[in-house]
Amino acid sequence: MSIRVHNSEHFEELRQSALSNSSLPSKSRSTASPPNASDKMTASVLSKETHMKRMSMKHELYTKEQEAMQKKLAETIAENIQRQKSKKEGQYLKLQQEVEDGKILAKELREKLELQQQSKTRQFSRMHEEWTNGVFHKLNDPIVAKVQSMDGKQRSAERAEAYQKFLDITNKKGGLFRDIIIESEYNPLSDAKFINHRAKLDDPVKRAIRRREEEDAIARDGANMSNEAGDLPVLSGQNVGRSDNLDVKLWSKGEFESTPYGYFHKMMNSTASSDGSKTYASHVKLDHYNIEKGPEVLRQELPKGKRTNFDGYKIPKTTFQIN
Repeated sequence: MSIRVHNSEHFEELRQSALSNSSLPSKSRSTASPPNASDKMTASVLSKETHMKRMSMKHELYTKEQEAMQKKLAETIAENIQRQKSKKEGQYLKLQQEVEDGKILAKELREKLELQQQSKTRQFSRMHEEWTNGVFHKLNDPIVAKVQSMDGKQRSAERAEAYQKFLDITNKKGGLFRDIIIESEYNPLSDAKFINHRAKLDDPVKRAIRRREEEDAIARDGANMSNEAGDLPVLSGQNVGRSDNLDVKLWSKGEFESTPYGYFHKMMNSTASSDGSKTYASHVKLDHYNIEKGPEVLRQELPKGKRTNFDGYKIPKTTFQIN
C-alpha cells in the first residue's frame, strides 16, 4: 500500500504525534490500571484534534488544487484569446493586403485605359485632321473659290430674268407642274447652273475597305490568270464561298460572331474541362525513338496459342494419338 503525501510538514507532525502516543512500554501498558474517564476524554480530544488537522490539511490541499486548476484554466484561456487575436490580426493583414493589391491593380487598369483612350483620341484627331485636309478642303475650297469669283450683279440679273420667265409662263398657261416638263415651252432646269469639281481623294475613313477591295481585286485577277491555263471556270465578281480573310465589313460586333471565324475564336478562347479531357485520354505510347523491346513485350503482342478444353467432356482419342 502506497500513501501520497501532499504536505510533508503536516505529515511529519502527524507522525510524531502518533509516535508519542505509542511510546509507552508494553509492560507498563499491561500492568497499568484500566483507563478511566479522564483518559477516554483525553483520547477523544486527541482524536478530534487529529481529525480537525486532517480536515484542515484536506481543505488546504483542495484549495491549492483549485487554485492550480484556476491558474491553469486562466493561462489556457489567455493563450486561446492570444491565439485568436493573432489569427484575426493575420486575417486582417491578409485582407488589407488584398485590398491594397486590388487598389494597385485598379490603378494600373485605370492608367492603361486612360492611355488607350488617349491613343484612340489621338488616332481620331489625326484621322479627322487628315480627312479635313485631304477630303474636305480638296472638295470645298475649289467650289468656294468658284462661287466667290462670280459677279453678284450678273447673278442678280440672271435670277431676275429666270423669275420673269417663270411669271410669264405661269400667266400664259395658268399653272405649272414639277413632274411634267415640256422643254419646248419652259424648262426650269435650264437656268439652274451647277458647279462641278472632281478630285482624287484618299479618304482615311474608307482606307481599310479600299485596301481590302484592292487586295480582293488583285487576288481575283491572279485567280483568273491561273484559271485561264487550266480547266477551271473564270470567276467574275465576288468570290463564291468563304474567302481566306474575313471581310472588314463584318468586323463589327454582332456580325463577327455569326461567321465561322467567330465560332473558331470562341473555341480557341474556351478552356478544356477536366471531365471532357477524359474522353480524349489515350494510353498509347507514341514514341518512334524509344521502342519497348524484349521477350515480355513479344509475348504480350504475340501470345502462345491456347488449348481448347471443354469442362465435363473427355477429349476423344484419335488414331494418330501417340501414347
